[in-house]
Amino acid sequence: MSDNRPGLLIVFEGTDGTGKSTQLKLLATVLVERGFSVVSTFEPSNGIYGTQIRELFTNRKKISPEEELDLFLADRKDHVDKLIAPSLKGGKIILCDRYYLSTIAYQGAAGLDPDHILARNDFAPVPDLALLFHAPLATGIQRITEGRGDTLNDFEKEDYLQKVATQFEQLQLPCIKRIDAERDIEAIHQDVLALVNPLLRSL
Repeated sequence: MSDNRPGLLIVFEGTDGTGKSTQLKLLATVLVERGFSVVSTFEPSNGIYGTQIRELFTNRKKISPEEELDLFLADRKDHVDKLIAPSLKGGKIILCDRYYLSTIAYQGAAGLDPDHILARNDFAPVPDLALLFHAPLATGIQRITEGRGDTLNDFEKEDYLQKVATQFEQLQLPCIKRIDAERDIEAIHQDVLALVNPLLRSL
């Protein structure tokens, strides 16, 4: 690991409905059974800024894209300071559902420059592994509306999600490993384990 931290940071990324949250839970169960100390978390967090972000799910137009980015950055800084950095220092495995790759993709799709977004996340620890789940948009939307019985929020409209998917496809960072998320849950889980297992040797 680049900074010799004793823990691991594994993030789960992708458009909504790709099954990343399900895969995070499955991995957490396996790691705990193996005796590792695991912290499962997510962004937006439950902190003061994350709560403000969730209010945008039903009324996203009330702030500008730049103000929206500032909220995500404030939430991430709070999340890093209070949970991620201390957990890494403590030798824990952190599994995070969404991180700064999602900010690059979602706010990039809203018109902001992806390189600018990445540069503004320079305070955030670089993931040891970023699992980027890919599935056709129609599959993801069907899982949201039929599988969960949810309605699409302001971050999940189909034309916007197409732009988000394009942003994810264009991301080329060393930590990223792409996973075909259209297959059955167990096949995807085995792929996740194959990518995670080599990292565990450093713990």
